[in-house]
Amino acid sequence: MEKQSGLFIRNGNPVMLGANKNAEGLNFAAEIPCGADASLVLYRKGSLHPRKEIPFTEESRTGKVCTLLVSGLDTEKYEYNFRINGKICQDPYAHGICGREHFGVPSRSEDENSVRCTFLPETEYDWEGDKAPEIPYHEMILYKLHVRGYTKQQKLSQKMRGTFAGLKEMIPYWLELGINAVELMPAYEFQEMASEVRGDGLITEKRSEGKVNYWGYQDGWYFAPKRSYCATKEPEKEFRDMIKAMHKAGIQCIMEFYFPKGTNPLMALQTSWFWKTYYHVDGFHFIGDGVPVELLAKDHILYGTKKLFQSVPDYMETDGMAAEYQGGFQQDMRRYLKSDEGMIPSAEYHVRHVRALGGNINYMASQDGFTLYDTVSYNYRHNESNGEGNQDGSDYNYSWNCGIEGPTRKLAVKRMREQQIRNAFLMLLLSQGTPMIYGGDEFGNSQEGNNNAWCQDNPSGWTDWKALRKNSRIFNFVKEAVAFRKAHPVLHMKNEPKGVDYLAKGFPDMSFHGERAWYLNQENTCRLMGVMYCGAYAEKADGTEDDFIYVGYNFHWENRTIALPNLPDGLHWKKIADTSDQGETGFFQEREETYEKNIGISPRSIVVLIGKKEA
Repeated sequence: MEKQSGLFIRNGNPVMLGANKNAEGLNFAAEIPCGADASLVLYRKGSLHPRKEIPFTEESRTGKVCTLLVSGLDTEKYEYNFRINGKICQDPYAHGICGREHFGVPSRSEDENSVRCTFLPETEYDWEGDKAPEIPYHEMILYKLHVRGYTKQQKLSQKMRGTFAGLKEMIPYWLELGINAVELMPAYEFQEMASEVRGDGLITEKRSEGKVNYWGYQDGWYFAPKRSYCATKEPEKEFRDMIKAMHKAGIQCIMEFYFPKGTNPLMALQTSWFWKTYYHVDGFHFIGDGVPVELLAKDHILYGTKKLFQSVPDYMETDGMAAEYQGGFQQDMRRYLKSDEGMIPSAEYHVRHVRALGGNINYMASQDGFTLYDTVSYNYRHNESNGEGNQDGSDYNYSWNCGIEGPTRKLAVKRMREQQIRNAFLMLLLSQGTPMIYGGDEFGNSQEGNNNAWCQDNPSGWTDWKALRKNSRIFNFVKEAVAFRKAHPVLHMKNEPKGVDYLAKGFPDMSFHGERAWYLNQENTCRLMGVMYCGAYAEKADGTEDDFIYVGYNFHWENRTIALPNLPDGLHWKKIADTSDQGETGFFQEREETYEKNIGISPRSIVVLIGKKEA
């Protein structure tokens, strides 16, 4: 053991990379290229000038990993970096990064020491008996958002806008909407400007006049909450406060992580372990070509933790917590929404599909592509502000502008757009599986036709909360639709409906109809579909059987009549929702009129009926 300036130094443990505290001190482990001259650089907190520099030795090397065990270091007073062959680099396993507090702005100093790694706080955090809500996939209402952009234009104090503390203030809003799970787009430290990743995996900052990386889909410091998303100078505490408050409200938190091709699988695994144990995160959405799907899905520490992937092989056995984002749902249901031909078979599949041994996440819009409002307002992308000649972003949006491109004062067009948004939400919320709502879609947030706002750290990419007041009817409709879904478990069953009467209830659990009862026309020219759910296959919260529910979809551009199956004696069909209703009356309220054999459906609209006894 060597002593330097009051510190005791010896070789450490190479198993856990980064700076990790143990009973003997701080264990530093870093991947260092063979033959490289490397050292640990220590700074007094807030200083740009190194205070101590401790070399890594070849004697401390195990494979590509060099170590130092440092005893006597007061982590409340110090920060650190690594120096590799004379160049300062940040630790990719750092638990915190400072010197980059202002989003989209390079470090305030051009000194290479301006960005430094920080240690976890010494003080014990009081979780107050925090317990994660146990919400299975089939009962989740997932809500995805960008931490910074979501509250930048919200009525909060300037300091709290765009922060984790700001999200904490949004909990009452989410509860009103009916949300019980929130997914955060990348909220760990990443380079907002250009970055350079060395072949050894260590990250260095490269000054650039380029675009702001607003979304954050690149590698970064996966173990560190993003300091520029904080209202305080304590990112670890602020993030934990947010999680604790969400859990108290019965809301789960899902973190999104992007792992590019070439990511060490161990990095992905250790990242998940850390956020689960230290921050009490409830689950993860893993994206990127470097995601080790099978390793993460089968890991023992992550057992029982929600793990969302872009795709999960059918053959892979998991703990039942692996879910798959259904890009096909968005594509096919958007095409059905805009009345493309030949979409009935796909719509039938998505309405009933539930992935075995896990979940499936259905969505109509996400950060990639148009927002839901733009899906019904633009035929073409409008990405000129991205500076790439409108050549970036998807060519396939499956959108329809309802007759006019972009903003309009024409009342008929505005009404059709509102109707189409209602249709889209019923497609999502009345389908089996887990619905995901992209933040702001519930009140018609627009990006002015930009379908790739990755670099728009401005009002174009931020959530426009003025639209909530302007489109309050859309918000109220979505809120009532979410509540209706929650109140009827037959609409979100744990297992995929079989389409047969396997419980001898006199009706199949789920059945499809058209202009004739019990027969669904799947020809290319058909755009009419009826879906009946038999409530006897699900139990309400009070222990009683659920109701018969019928959903009629008409995406022809003319009126259609759809057949209604006969109900058991004493029950009659009553309409409770009609997306073509332009009145001020509330939706999901029982109408007086009853229907027996059929019901007429207006063009491009959806009706919802429920089996009720005559009063």
